[in-house]
Amino acid sequence: MTIHKSSVVILLVLTGAISAALSGCKYSRSQSPQDVEAGTDGAALSISKMGGGIDVADAPHGATLSTMGGDIHLGIVGEFAKVKTMGGNVTIDHAEASVDATTMGGNITIKGVNGPVHATTMAGDITAHLVGSSSTQRDVHLTSNSGTITLIVPKDFPMEVRIKLAYTKNADKTFDIIDHMGLTHRQSADWDTSQGTPRKYIFAEGRVGGGQNHVEINTINGDVILKQE
Repeated sequence: MTIHKSSVVILLVLTGAISAALSGCKYSRSQSPQDVEAGTDGAALSISKMGGGIDVADAPHGATLSTMGGDIHLGIVGEFAKVKTMGGNVTIDHAEASVDATTMGGNITIKGVNGPVHATTMAGDITAHLVGSSSTQRDVHLTSNSGTITLIVPKDFPMEVRIKLAYTKNADKTFDIIDHMGLTHRQSADWDTSQGTPRKYIFAEGRVGGGQNHVEINTINGDVILKQE
């Protein structure tokens, strides 16, 4: 077989172009290059998928991750984390700044975060563990439409707390708000039918320290656990 010089030149040019293009992309080993919005050094990571899980070990400049269905795992993230899945669990090992996590059906676990937190699931448990200095300003909003919510904060973390737990008349167990911070608890007397399924509410409110941080927790048919560590 005869190979013309012109064909060799074209092949070398194409190979070099492909290599140069791939070298400008950043992606974890679990992702294919087309899943990642290419960025330069110092840029935030962005991954958007039509389906399937996302697993990123390190995103020092922040991450925006979304999938139509699948678990999301983010190891260590720096400037911010914004993650969303239409169905699956969300796990973040450590976040140095803000976290915004949403799933339509699954658990959210934030093992360590040194920033504000906004986490929402339509059906699942939420666990968030705040770490770092108690003086760092960071608000927390946690919402589940069916599940237990656990929030762990540093000792002497100053906060204004508002918790609402709803339990439906057809629930097969009892639920409660568990804290050891002297919050004021109260419970509604009558069944509320305005939301469809009759439900009652347990509320807990109070201030810890100067109350600089706003903590709001809402759930249905799940316990709320608030503790210091």
